[in-house]
Amino acid sequence: MIMKKKRIPAARSARFPRKESAGKSRPVEHRKLAAIMFTDMVGYSALTQKDEKLALRVLEEHRAMIRPLLMKHDGHEIKTIGDAFLVEFPSALAATSCAIEIQKTLFERKESHPGNFVQLRIGLHMGDVIYKERDVFGDGVNIAARIEPLAEPGGICLSEDVARQIHNKIDYALIRLGTGELKNINLPVGIYRIIRPWEKRRLTILEQIGFALGQKKIRRGLAITLVLAAVAAILLWRSSSPRSLPFPANRVAVLPFVNINPDARDEYFADGMTEELISSLSKIHDLNVIARTSVAKYRGSAFDISEIGNALRVGTILEGSVRTSGDEARISINLVDVESQKTILSREYTRLIKDIFAIQSDIAQSITGALSVQLLRGEKESIEKSGTENSEAYRHYLLGRFHLSKRTGEEVVKAIEYFTLAAGQDSTFALAFAGLAECYTLAGNAGYASLPRKEAIVLAKRYAATAISLDNSQAEAHASLAYVKFRIDWDWAGAEQEFQRAIALKPGYARAHEWYALFLSIIGHFDDALKEMIRAGELDPLSASVSNGIGRIYHFRREFDLAEAQFRKTIEMDPAYAEAHFSLGMTYIVTKRYNDALRELEVAARLSGNRPVIRATTAMAYAYSGRTKEARSILAEFTRPGGSAYLSAMILAALGEVDRSMTYLERALRERDGILIYLNPEPLSDVFLGLPRYRELTKAMGLTPPQRKSGDHPVRPTQR
Repeated sequence: MIMKKKRIPAARSARFPRKESAGKSRPVEHRKLAAIMFTDMVGYSALTQKDEKLALRVLEEHRAMIRPLLMKHDGHEIKTIGDAFLVEFPSALAATSCAIEIQKTLFERKESHPGNFVQLRIGLHMGDVIYKERDVFGDGVNIAARIEPLAEPGGICLSEDVARQIHNKIDYALIRLGTGELKNINLPVGIYRIIRPWEKRRLTILEQIGFALGQKKIRRGLAITLVLAAVAAILLWRSSSPRSLPFPANRVAVLPFVNINPDARDEYFADGMTEELISSLSKIHDLNVIARTSVAKYRGSAFDISEIGNALRVGTILEGSVRTSGDEARISINLVDVESQKTILSREYTRLIKDIFAIQSDIAQSITGALSVQLLRGEKESIEKSGTENSEAYRHYLLGRFHLSKRTGEEVVKAIEYFTLAAGQDSTFALAFAGLAECYTLAGNAGYASLPRKEAIVLAKRYAATAISLDNSQAEAHASLAYVKFRIDWDWAGAEQEFQRAIALKPGYARAHEWYALFLSIIGHFDDALKEMIRAGELDPLSASVSNGIGRIYHFRREFDLAEAQFRKTIEMDPAYAEAHFSLGMTYIVTKRYNDALRELEVAARLSGNRPVIRATTAMAYAYSGRTKEARSILAEFTRPGGSAYLSAMILAALGEVDRSMTYLERALRERDGILIYLNPEPLSDVFLGLPRYRELTKAMGLTPPQRKSGDHPVRPTQR
């Protein structure tokens, strides 16, 4: 049985500052074959949200039990990542033996001390890895991390490479689960599971055969019989199994509902129902619900269910249709298992529009029941909560969501108009105020709607606070407030608290994970940032923004090969996405591929309408490549009155005028330029490292300068 994919912890304690954990330093980069173990604690996120102190105590207890076992089997602990271990072993047998002993020890501990004791999943792989400084990279690590979520709680999954190495060397049976296409892994990987005889559970016929064959003391006649039976069962299984492992049933895509009204102008209601259902289901911890931006691509499509399932990596799909007549709505739903393409659940509702929240709640609870997902008490209360009983307020709210989803300046203005109408018709309608907060957050921080930036920021904070005061369970309002706190206020602790609250309220809220990842990268916690952005990608797999965000974190981590590959993947996903071409151009500058950088920046400028930051980066590419005349020509555009102090500073740094550059950065600080926050993680700012003025500037922002050396960097020697 394939278990649900690993979930990034939804909440952390506010930790300022934090320390990245790492293993022993390896002074020289080198490559070797190694056995890699990746572990993760099951349900740790839920326990953290329930009782953070207890969760930390359980985590420490686990570590105290596991570390001696790692040492016993010659395991080298490379690092811990939150509640996960990354460990290297000298052989596949040592790694497997250690994994077995860990799970058996934890099982015995759970049996003797029932209660809040979290189980582990373990993934093992044998492969080529690269050691660099204090970390390890390569497919050997990636595959182990991708295999781990396939294990059951308390279970062990391993790749075919490990299985081949340990064949006939352990007293435990292996069951082949199939060949899986793992995320970001080019080749399919054979996956096996170890049967644990200490687990008191009913085995399948195939598992019983495998377990018997795994024992050394069986009679020869029985062995032959079992071998023949096993071969027959395996052949039958292989002939009927798909080419890749099925995705978990609790990974769900809600496809855009079909508008069956004769008037196409009612499309907004079908879209609104889709988005609101996604929002309701995203509050449930044990469901992984695909974000609207990814499912929107399948509106009115003729794609096959299995095709959509593979693209979105889901095991279950919800289809639906909507028809409205006056104050009445007729809604039909159909829940389909992707692998078998059989209907799991089919319902039809005819209700008044003012009762729409009750319909959404019933659908959400029906889905959880059909998928055997247990609702926590707080989750049930949250999805049953009624937003408004005013039909017109709800209609205007859905129109606001409809226009906001289009994410253009003109559409954001329309969304503001409709959300304002909804809030005016019901002053207690928290969702309407949360919608306004999101609109003004986009206007104030990302330049949508061409509204005065300072005014937009004030309104974003005001409406977020209003939404939270009306209903503290509004995850979107907490996320918007968090975004403003770190982008504008530089309130790092406050921002983290709000992000944690948003994710705790709605674990499946992709944008909150994406924004939180950006925040974590700004304060220099790249490992946590990557985990959050990957989580956003799991929830929104077709989002170019999230895909590009993963590349940006690789860029900030100075893993430029990985960054380039990710940006190319994003461009392949959406060739017209300007941000990906811009980001790739930045990576090319750092790696001194200036002609390639200029080519990508030219594409980005054309696609974005020549955004100022892209034009300034083009000037930097000119400066680094020695084309100072072109660089200074662009610089003049930014140093004139009203120009960007931050962008002027970066061009001057590229030209080698570091002291003058610092003067402009200090002006950007006085003006509280929001883009200044990117100075901290950006590799092109390494030229400032060691300067007292730079240390003072980052201190004034509440940040700590990154602990790294400028090394082999394209920027000219620093002027003192």
